[in-house]
Amino acid sequence: MALLNLTNYDDHPTEPGWLVFRYADAEMAAEFLAGLEAAGIPHEVDRDEGTLVLVGVKQRHRDAAVRINYAVLGRHREPFIGDGVLRWSLLLVVGLLVLLALWGALRSGQ
Repeated sequence: MALLNLTNYDDHPTEPGWLVFRYADAEMAAEFLAGLEAAGIPHEVDRDEGTLVLVGVKQRHRDAAVRINYAVLGRHREPFIGDGVLRWSLLLVVGLLVLLALWGALRSGQ
């Protein structure tokens, strides 16, 4: 196990040939399983730990399974800045600062 693991998957603690994905949300787990089945990737599922769904995938399918995992997580994530007005205001301020910096750089070069 890694000291700081920011993802929802890791190598199996006792079986080096397996990768384990963890999902606390059953809907996301079902979507991930559907993606694995659509890609033809064999997998094992364990739902014995309460609400946590564990999905095991062989290491040889790591790249495809991780790609499917990130696609599922991406569809269910919240925006970094949830308020649309704040998000666009921040982008406008940053854009104005970049334009001001470019204008200053062009003016100082003359």
